[in-house]
Amino acid sequence: MTAQQSAGISPDAHPDRAPPQRRGRQRLTVRWIAHGLLLVALTAGIFGVLPRLGGLTRDAAGLRHARPAFLVAAIVAQAVSLGSYAQLYRRVLAALGARIRFRLAADVILATFFVSHLTPFGSATGTVVNASALETEGVAAATTGEAIALTSLMSTVALIVLFGAGFVATSGRHVSHQYLTLAGIALVLVVAALAAVLAVGSHPAIAGRAGRWAATVARHVRPGIDPAKVAMSSSRLASLARSALTGRAFLSSFGFASADLLFDLLSLDLVFLALRYQPGFGPLAVAYAAANIASAIPLTPGGLGVIEVTLVAVTVGFGAPRDTAVLAVLGYRIVNYWLPLIPGTVAYIRLRLRQAGSGKTKPETAKSDRPVTSH
Repeated sequence: MTAQQSAGISPDAHPDRAPPQRRGRQRLTVRWIAHGLLLVALTAGIFGVLPRLGGLTRDAAGLRHARPAFLVAAIVAQAVSLGSYAQLYRRVLAALGARIRFRLAADVILATFFVSHLTPFGSATGTVVNASALETEGVAAATTGEAIALTSLMSTVALIVLFGAGFVATSGRHVSHQYLTLAGIALVLVVAALAAVLAVGSHPAIAGRAGRWAATVARHVRPGIDPAKVAMSSSRLASLARSALTGRAFLSSFGFASADLLFDLLSLDLVFLALRYQPGFGPLAVAYAAANIASAIPLTPGGLGVIEVTLVAVTVGFGAPRDTAVLAVLGYRIVNYWLPLIPGTVAYIRLRLRQAGSGKTKPETAKSDRPVTSH
């Protein structure tokens, strides 16, 4: 016992030293403010500066003459894309033994989208919202985490296939050196991602070693990471992928993952059509896949800025007029990024009310998770 404690004086009573909880809240507030300012700056830069760089001060008025039927169709396609992703998430959860209603899956996906695109902690915060919402419904947090990882894996596989299809469709076309550079970088990243998925997924032991190595590297940035625990989680995830996502379950999940990407791509194509230009499947597929691959690096929330610049650069490289490409990409991002935040807000509030009504009690089903044997 210290002298301060024996005297009944709190260690936090020093006027020049804030309590640990208060310091933590202050740091959290600063991070929220910093990330909020970053989001505002990115939005202002993309929707304010990018059109000016493209020489669109006058041409932006052309949006008033866009064909509204195609814009409405783009919104509908985006809704179907989100619904397909919710179905993908449901299928993966069902393969892990947790069955939920489509309405709940859609609410969870929209709420996660809302949180991960507006909060300073991005996907990590979205994962917390996802896990807490399903925990209220009796799904263990560990199962939710595994489902999130496997859903991302299926989306990655579908994205690689889409990029390959687009790359083949554009073979032999005359393109610019700018496109060749971007496509070459994207191709290297796709091949590396495919090789990593196949190598890690081939055996749990390889996945464990890969996870340990990645955690060891990440530990230099975040000392709290435990390489041993990450290795165990990676091995378990590889076992789950081999046991849960095989046969009919894999085909069903891959189908919904492909539908999610294709309807999102259709939404982009429809915005181009609204401006009376048709880039074609090949160029759009390559641009779309390259943009999503580039946005996988978590530099900005939801790839804000990265996706816009990549889409414009690749589509212009394929011959699209620069003013049309900029307007179409910005219109697509309004449909793809900003409009879903409206139902996402509603879904988030609905999930919070559901949790409050259930008293946030932890389910007993977490104890009944059956272990997955290593193959």
